[in-house]
Amino acid sequence: MEAHLDQHVIDSIGHGVIFADTTETITYANRYFREITGYSNSEIVGRNCRFLQGEDTCPEAKKRIKEAIENGQQFDGQILNYRKNGEAFWNDLSITPQFDADRELTGYVGIMRDVTERQMHRQRIEKLEQHLRLIFEKIPAGMVVHRADGTIESVNPEGRRLLDLPSSGDIDGLRFEDLNLFAEDGSRLGVDDCLASMVAATGQEMRDLIASIVHKASGQKIWLKCSVFPTHEESGELSAVVLSFSDITHEYESERERQRFELAAQVTKSIVFDWDLCTGEFWANRNFKTIFGFEPPKERNPSDPPHYVFEEDRNDYQLALSRALEQQRSRLDREFRFVKPDGTLGFVRSEVMMHYDDDGQAVRIIGLKRDLTELRRQEERLAESEERMRIVAELSSDLLWELDPETDVVWRARDGVERLGLDPALAPCSGGAWYDLILPEDRERVVASFRQAIENGAGRWREEYRIERADKSALQVADTAAIIREEGGKPTKVVGAVRDITESRRLDEFLREKQSLESLGKLTGGVAHDFNNMLMIIMGNTEILMDSVEDPETRELLDLIQSAARSGAELTSHLLAFARQQPLAPQHVDIADQMDQVAKLIRYGLPEDISLKIDLTEDNLYVEADPHQLDNALVNLAVNARDAMPDGGRLTVEVFSHRVDVGPLHAVLAPGEYVRITMSDTGPGMTPEIASRVFEPFFTTKERGEGTGLGLSMVYGFAKQSGGHAFIESSPGEGTSASIFLPRISKARFDAESDQDDTSSPLSEGKILVVEDEEQVRHYVERIFESEGLTVLSASNAIEALELLEDHHDVDLLVTDIVMPGGMNGLQLAETARRRLPGLKVLLTSGNASMGTLREGFDRRKDTLLPKPYTREALARAVSRVMSRPEAR
Repeated sequence: MEAHLDQHVIDSIGHGVIFADTTETITYANRYFREITGYSNSEIVGRNCRFLQGEDTCPEAKKRIKEAIENGQQFDGQILNYRKNGEAFWNDLSITPQFDADRELTGYVGIMRDVTERQMHRQRIEKLEQHLRLIFEKIPAGMVVHRADGTIESVNPEGRRLLDLPSSGDIDGLRFEDLNLFAEDGSRLGVDDCLASMVAATGQEMRDLIASIVHKASGQKIWLKCSVFPTHEESGELSAVVLSFSDITHEYESERERQRFELAAQVTKSIVFDWDLCTGEFWANRNFKTIFGFEPPKERNPSDPPHYVFEEDRNDYQLALSRALEQQRSRLDREFRFVKPDGTLGFVRSEVMMHYDDDGQAVRIIGLKRDLTELRRQEERLAESEERMRIVAELSSDLLWELDPETDVVWRARDGVERLGLDPALAPCSGGAWYDLILPEDRERVVASFRQAIENGAGRWREEYRIERADKSALQVADTAAIIREEGGKPTKVVGAVRDITESRRLDEFLREKQSLESLGKLTGGVAHDFNNMLMIIMGNTEILMDSVEDPETRELLDLIQSAARSGAELTSHLLAFARQQPLAPQHVDIADQMDQVAKLIRYGLPEDISLKIDLTEDNLYVEADPHQLDNALVNLAVNARDAMPDGGRLTVEVFSHRVDVGPLHAVLAPGEYVRITMSDTGPGMTPEIASRVFEPFFTTKERGEGTGLGLSMVYGFAKQSGGHAFIESSPGEGTSASIFLPRISKARFDAESDQDDTSSPLSEGKILVVEDEEQVRHYVERIFESEGLTVLSASNAIEALELLEDHHDVDLLVTDIVMPGGMNGLQLAETARRRLPGLKVLLTSGNASMGTLREGFDRRKDTLLPKPYTREALARAVSRVMSRPEAR
């Protein structure tokens, strides 16, 4: 057989190879076998294969080799062999018997591989696993091993004890949520809170988590501190998640008790301290720093008084402590002064308990200190009873009084009489003189009400009425009294307080008038809206007829119709302005520039016997408003002032900034900065009844046919629609002042966002989508665009318009009404359409768009508003502005 071997090839094999005859005598060994064993070829050939075995070679392995050879079978296994130098090594051995064609044994082939390093590594791993198993079983901490799917693989004995699991038995299939754990807040930790799943998902360990479990048998709650970490295979794949936890019940409960104690001490605002007199060690809670202004000392000497005690009190402080310890007293309560961090004096009450050893030596002092500073200050203030009464009188009322029902004599606080502007001789005087001050219209009611309260056993009495001041002017007051009675019910004293409520009731009346104007505004706005659509149809069709009629008489009739329609449009404009539904074109306005322009308009409309003064002393006054409507509002005010001064007079316009905070204006204006424009005349003024109605539409004091009564209502609506308000102040013989408040904007905003002029260019070709819910108005607009050769699509609401845009991506211009039925207005339609067709131009039209609607979606940098009713020419100009406007970014 050896003759057929290629010795060179076998020598190059990376395993040890030997050939043996039927007697197990080695006839050949390759180079690698010689290197592994350390023997030369001559020392190997001729020897039995078992010469590498030794006394530590496993008998079982030798027996298996022998049985395989005797039975003519192959052997595969590991066996401990020895090199020539005596060093043991592990051999992964394979012995294969060789047979000839007649199945006669001809010898053996042995292949060996040195697996010593691998075997030693396996033994080390086995030993490490033994150690880990020992640690797992004996460690005084609970451990739970989770599989990658979240089920529990094993729990050590301490873990079984802490988790209230049986001390032995199968846990296969048990999951985290079955452990009955609770979070620190008391909630049950379920599937969503599985710590093992969280760590498995993130691959990040979690430490120092607090959980608890209640043991079923004892009912005892055990607090656990948990840590969770993942383990991975060499490939990086998650193999297991280990949960480690320990019993911290004692530490946790102790900390909670400490926190409760600390919180309780903080609530009482007291210092709690513990002082070891043997070591000098001193501890105090956080209130020590709160009260004294510095951290508590770590140590204190019993023979030295604390430095925070006021210097004049230190000797008495130390003497009291020394005497108490000498007398072995168990308690010591005292007060002392201390110096606060700001240098002022404070007061502290100290209450301590002293402990002694068996020899009578003081060993410990425990106590608390309470800050009495504020209490002592309050006592000092309350001791001044006369001053206290003065403060109460000033805070609770304008005038205090006291009545003796037997004598009918009233005492009144003199400063209150002066404060209300009454005759100083009233204090004191009889009750009848008080009744004489009540205005005749209220006197009988008030006297009857007071007598009824006295006679019917009431304990309280309250009335509102008007009194006459020393200067003969009227004052509205609220009078509240307590009726003090003896046991049988007889009144012995009546103590009362009078409060001036004139301004308060005036504001209440103003708010009622404002609500009335709001209701009128809603009504007039609805009427004007419908009227605007009618005018749009009349004006549009009249324009079309005028283009097709050449007869002069017919054209003259059509022109009269147009003129009447324009007058109607002006009327609806005033109505919509009052209702705050007038479509405005707000811009950033420099008030100084605007007043220069409007002063010329006002001056032009005034006769020579009325002087005009414009008082604008502040710079940088800017607002966001429609400049044309602002001019219109100021001119309307000037015209009303002119008409109030037929014999001449003075008209003053004052412009200044005005900040609104909490106060009378806060009820109708949001707090903030405003520009106030006040126009005052020297006319005859108005009664309160007339002044309260001047903002109502169609209300006028002029002769029939001399005014529409819409001028001031337009002013009111413009101010409200611009985010401000309008007020009238007037009294007979004192003239009238009308004020417009407009929200002020900053100069930076004025400079950054001021509109730039558009350069108009007409639309000569393209496709237009017209959206208008009023059918006749829609047909009129369609006809105008079609007459210019443009392609027109039309819809009656936003939903129909969006459906058209789905099929027509080449629409150049969207012309849409703002107020439409169907749940989506024109501003919302424009926003949606621009998202679908970037670059789409939009022209908005409206006959009554409220300022609230415009503020929510109108952007004047990219949106153009065309108020209804409009003419063909106005529509053409608006379209040109829209088409030439660059896209807003």
